[in-house]
Amino acid sequence: MGEIKCLLFRSRESSGMKKRIGYCDIDGDTTNCEGDVSFCEKPEALRQYFREKLEGLKKREIGKD
Repeated sequence: MGEIKCLLFRSRESSGMKKRIGYCDIDGDTTNCEGDVSFCEKPEALRQYFREKLEGLKKREIGKD
């Protein structure tokens, strides 16, 4: 299985950091991240974030009727 890029990955703008090391946008910059969801440090937080986003989208779709 290949890398699945995370939409919440943010790169650090530091020349001293590895090129692919960044942080997760869920909790600001407190969680290191490489951008691959297969290696997420906080998988439950990631699932919860997207669950809430999906529920919000569903509510907006229902409200259109």
